Amino acid sequence: MTKWRADSNWMKISRKHSLALAALLPLLPVRRAGGEERLDFKTLYYKEDGNRMQVFAPSVNFEKEINPTLTIKIQGIYNSISGATPTGAPPAASPAKSASGSTVSAGASSYTAPPPSGNYDHDDDERDDDRRMQRLNNVARMKALRLSPWAKAGATPAPTPAPAPTPAPSSGGATTTTASSSSATTAAPAAGTDNKVPTANSSDERYGLVLELNKQWASHTFGIQLAYSTESDYDSKGLALRDAIDFNQKNTTLLVGASLNHDMVQGYYQPDATAKNTLDGMIGLTQVLDPNTLLTVNFTLGRAQGYLTDPYKVVELNGTLIPEKRPEERTKQIAYVALNRYFDSMEGGAEVSYRFYHDSFGSAANTFSLAWYQKLTPQWILRPMFRYYQQGAADFYAVRFSGAPEVYSADYRLSELTAVGYGLKLIWKPTKSLSFDVDVERYEQRGRDGVTAPDAYPGATIVMAGVTLWL
Repeated sequence: MTKWRADSNWMKISRKHSLALAALLPLLPVRRAGGEERLDFKTLYYKEDGNRMQVFAPSVNFEKEINPTLTIKIQGIYNSISGATPTGAPPAASPAKSASGSTVSAGASSYTAPPPSGNYDHDDDERDDDRRMQRLNNVARMKALRLSPWAKAGATPAPTPAPAPTPAPSSGGATTTTASSSSATTAAPAAGTDNKVPTANSSDERYGLVLELNKQWASHTFGIQLAYSTESDYDSKGLALRDAIDFNQKNTTLLVGASLNHDMVQGYYQPDATAKNTLDGMIGLTQVLDPNTLLTVNFTLGRAQGYLTDPYKVVELNGTLIPEKRPEERTKQIAYVALNRYFDSMEGGAEVSYRFYHDSFGSAANTFSLAWYQKLTPQWILRPMFRYYQQGAADFYAVRFSGAPEVYSADYRLSELTAVGYGLKLIWKPTKSLSFDVDVERYEQRGRDGVTAPDAYPGATIVMAGVTLWL
């Protein structure tokens, strides 16, 4: 299952500068003199075409302003995932031998390699659409144009864009999940045909909990976030720390942060729980350019060590199907820049962003995003969006392997590909203390190497709905 990471708003823009943008935001409630409480219910449904993976992910968030300088947040999330996913075996072509020595046809009904479990993707791929959607929703509320460093830096490791939902600062350091999970269930791999990648059915559940505390002191806003997640074959513990420093009359904010994740991974080809540790650090700057314009620039460096292989994927090596093997270390570098601008004459605002990603796997990626928030009435906002993603292949990716390579993977998410996402979001705020939103998006991807089977790249439809209550 893809890793879900929790996003949180670490900073608040100066009220003086938020007023011009607030015309766009019917979701912004009137501040009360005393402490505030906010309750959010969100539900996400993600479904890939062709009976591939589907995800149902409801979540609840509670925020309490204990006093004007201290805020606590609690998030609980549940993920249910099921459907078919590629095993890593190539389309049927020539007979291949399994690791046990018996002859099988990769993708044919005689293929007997074990299927993947519910753990669709424990590698930290760039499944950041849910965080991006949450970030844009936060911009619409204008409660925080200065967003989580992990969301803004795009600190989720890539190298894939598939927007299978995910809340948690992947590099934000805190996975979103709690309690215990049910056992994963799997079925035998589906029979493949020529030019069709073999798939296997799987299902799993995940539970998560995130606790966050923010404290303002002078010009600093300190934050700490703790998270725990569990499912049948993956447990994760995360810690994130940050400090947001305001100066220049609160027109400039310097943000520094770090996160640490300790995960225990297991699966068919890794029955014993094995550690994976991830450390990320980031630095960012948010600058108010004028009362209607905000610029954000972030840089992230990260390093993951331990078991980075998918324990359910196979590859064909010298005609034999064997478990994939990835490097045991990965470093990454991420640069992110975003410009938010409100246009008085149009009663609308735009967010334009660019994200560059590079890692030691040999993959580089570029993401361009554009969202427009249009105020229709004092209670309604419409937000169309478009996103383009392009990535290069990892050094050790191929459909088939020969010789004696040290590392190898046939996971299509590590291949050269492009993807686009587009959709509409509607926000309704009938009262000052109640808001609703619904978001429908389409995601489509295409391989660019001319070798990977086209059906390896599924399209997907994503629907999110939410309600926010200010208590």
